[in-house]
Amino acid sequence: MTAELLHTPKPGTTTGAIPIVVPVGPDHDPRPAINSSLGAISEATPQTTAMHILVFNGSRQPAVDPGLVIKELAESPAPFAVAAITDDVGYIRAVREGLSISEHLDTRQDLVGFLDADAVLRGPAHWSHLEDALAAEPALDAISGMVIHEQCEMWETPSSQRFIQALERACGVVSKPYIQGGAGGTLARRPAFEKAVHTALDLGTLIGPSLSARALSIGRTVRATSHLPCGHTPRRTLEEWLKSVTAYERSWRRLLSLYGTDIERPWRDFLNSAVEHVDSDPQLARDLADCQSLRQLVVDRVEHEYVSPTAEAVKSMATSI
Repeated sequence: MTAELLHTPKPGTTTGAIPIVVPVGPDHDPRPAINSSLGAISEATPQTTAMHILVFNGSRQPAVDPGLVIKELAESPAPFAVAAITDDVGYIRAVREGLSISEHLDTRQDLVGFLDADAVLRGPAHWSHLEDALAAEPALDAISGMVIHEQCEMWETPSSQRFIQALERACGVVSKPYIQGGAGGTLARRPAFEKAVHTALDLGTLIGPSLSARALSIGRTVRATSHLPCGHTPRRTLEEWLKSVTAYERSWRRLLSLYGTDIERPWRDFLNSAVEHVDSDPQLARDLADCQSLRQLVVDRVEHEYVSPTAEAVKSMATSI
């Protein structure tokens, strides 16, 4: 894997900046994500100093020319770096390359940010709030905003605006005891994040679950907060949802084998509490129950797999539900 550096910041402009790694696959235009992140930084008082590191990767033509991204970002005073990997290495290796790039720049080495190229940060002073939380809570390994869909189908209920608002009316700011990776704009302690990247590569898992699982297994915490809502590409069809959730559950089963089943307890406690809080809204309660039934079906099938299902098998699963 060879990464070509297309742009590096001017010397001296990255001192003390938090590196925010943004893996960019060929299907994504990262500019809305970066612009929302820059906006969140400018809203902070005092401002959090951050540097975005974009790593384009994939053999197909990217959705947007990296040169155009560089030209547009150069209009902002914020430092940034852009690299390109022509091989189909996947987002985890792209993130690892972003971490390597940050080591050669004068950025902070205690924290690292992780942002999906199709995420949109909507909360006030996003990165500043996350930085303050990590400084105030020594046992917190990572914190992110929460992906909340304004409109979505039943299978996305736990990430729906209606669900989150119902919980907020009952108990205030909602904290999910796991993070989704870069979707919510995550800030993590660098040693914990690097271990999650290594685990993800070794086990074939995802970064967000790997970071969450290890923290919970050693008595530490992670969380996603509704105080910082985020947008992200929703799963628009049941088949699309099944593909995504099946990949997540395969990842999670491997992590359970490594760390033990106790790491699931915080999520089960969260859901049990949520069921009680949405009980006064019959339709929402039904949607949540149906969503969990679908999820359990995926879990059951993944647990009985010995080889990864083909695309036809996933399609068959979608039509059989």
